[in-house]
Amino acid sequence: MQAAQRKLIIGGNWKCNGTIESTNKLIGEVLNKAEFDQTKVEVVVAPISLHVGTVKALVNPAVKVALQNMSASDKGAFTGEISGEQATDFGLEWVIIGHSERRTLFGETDAMVAAKVSKAQSHGLNAMVCCGESLEVREAGTTNDFLKGQLDALKDSICDWSKIVLAYEPIWAIGTGKTATPDIAESTCAYIRSWVAENISAEVAQAVRI
Repeated sequence: MQAAQRKLIIGGNWKCNGTIESTNKLIGEVLNKAEFDQTKVEVVVAPISLHVGTVKALVNPAVKVALQNMSASDKGAFTGEISGEQATDFGLEWVIIGHSERRTLFGETDAMVAAKVSKAQSHGLNAMVCCGESLEVREAGTTNDFLKGQLDALKDSICDWSKIVLAYEPIWAIGTGKTATPDIAESTCAYIRSWVAENISAEVAQAVRI
């Protein structure tokens, strides 16, 4: 019964895609025409940073706007970064942290991801924290061990689990021709929930969205 009370979340990560024209079209023809029950479903989109202001100004206020990434530091001499303080000052409530592309293409370690989560928590931001394994890990049968390492690194960075969504990414199924079936996804998410129960609490495990 408790699990059924979790609000569903639909997150759209636009990655490094979109122009002003295509973004305006997406907002006008899709997002602002979407109908959903806000008491049951939460919708969050993450455009490129350059378009965040435009999307926030034009989109239905029921649709929340997220950053695709954030700094592990506060404001200062960090060229190209956006701090948590600046995100909240701009009226944003959400951020994606630890996406597989940030980890694999930009070298973000578990420790760096944990530092960003900690910073998001300190500024009251909701964070979609990504975790997931490669094809090599999946085929070796060590998925749970790998995920445990990623989750263990996060544990001490989170004080308010109500502001965390754990986003499982089966990286091995992206562009490989292999499919992450519903059964695979559900069993892996079940492991993640069991980790939360064992390492945080049963109550948090029931409440956290995965």
